[in-house]
Amino acid sequence: MPSTTMRLIVITALALSQAFVVLSQHAEAAFQVGSSCDGPCASACEEYARKAGLPTDGWEIVHDVDGQPKCRRSDVKEICPGVDYLDADTKEKKCCQDVSGLTWIDKHAQLGKCCAKGHVWTYENAGGSKHGGCCPVGFHMNHGMCTPDTHPPPHMCPAGFHMYNGLCAPDILPPHHQCPIGTHLVDGKCIPGSPHQSCPAGTHLVDGQCVPLPGHCPQTCGNGHGGVEPSCTCTNSPVCGHGKHLGIKYGHCYILSFADGEQLGLDRDHTDYKKNGFFVDIPFKVCKSTTDCSRGKEVEQGEAFSLQDQHGLYKDLLSTKGWINDASGGAHMEFTTDLNHVGKFTGVPSCAGGECALQLHGPSGGALAYACPMPTPGLTLYGNPKVGQKLRFSEVTCDEYEVPLTSGINLN
Repeated sequence: MPSTTMRLIVITALALSQAFVVLSQHAEAAFQVGSSCDGPCASACEEYARKAGLPTDGWEIVHDVDGQPKCRRSDVKEICPGVDYLDADTKEKKCCQDVSGLTWIDKHAQLGKCCAKGHVWTYENAGGSKHGGCCPVGFHMNHGMCTPDTHPPPHMCPAGFHMYNGLCAPDILPPHHQCPIGTHLVDGKCIPGSPHQSCPAGTHLVDGQCVPLPGHCPQTCGNGHGGVEPSCTCTNSPVCGHGKHLGIKYGHCYILSFADGEQLGLDRDHTDYKKNGFFVDIPFKVCKSTTDCSRGKEVEQGEAFSLQDQHGLYKDLLSTKGWINDASGGAHMEFTTDLNHVGKFTGVPSCAGGECALQLHGPSGGALAYACPMPTPGLTLYGNPKVGQKLRFSEVTCDEYEVPLTSGINLN
């Protein structure tokens, strides 16, 4: 009797095992592709997934240990809205949204560099593949600066003279020979300047004397509250922040300058704002929004403001006012009348060139910075809030036809 019972148990177990194998084969069949699949097998996988109530994207053909094709769903990849490429140095896969800024280093291998619109990647002259940067079209990288592709002919010195720091200096002189006035002897050569004399900022050496630069007015450090009188009729000392206040006020106008005194100006043939642009002395009005430029209180840290250009473009007979736009990531800030792309800034009090200044930040926290390593660079917003270019705000009247610009300023 026990042997009969045992026999029944074994038979039942075998039957259940065979049934499980059959069910497993049927369950897997929905995602197994026949070995004779010659067409778009991935679409067959999508059809199997649709019947099984599963997502239909991201399926691919794989083979099991027996070489049979099966369907497997991989991670869904992000879609590049521009062009996929591999960074030429790191080989990291990246996406360049603006095709005009993509420079192919090896297009066949998909190796490239991505820059902002209207820029190209150039390697440093004889610096190898690890050194280079983005420059505007028509420029190339040279010693960390974007320089024009075409260079003016070198300045030649007359016979008996040589080039020294951009100036022509006499060649080696015989013993006991004196150098001309304004030069001194170094290693047998007459070098411009006095042996141990350096001139303060705003002056230069002429015949051994420090004299003011033409058209230059010495600057004094102002406190933003009238404590120090401006040293020139047409110059106001930069306003200074104090505590949580930035020193600038809503509805007031300011000329913006950098640490070396050069102003933020506007390009002539384009709408880019640049350091020492073609047009300078531009009053920028501090506005709460594009609909509110009324005169008000002093701006505080964390409060947003926009900068309205009071001049407009030089070809516009109506002098239509515009705004500094919201360009970031290397794209140059430009003059715009598109209210959807007006830049919004916040500020932190700081110093620049011995004067009070503000470090501006964008909505995402990035700092206002130079867009390119050029002598007259444009501006953009980059990610690091501590790496930027500070601007000095010197108040002027908002009426550009009143001369001098500092007259008639109402500080209230």
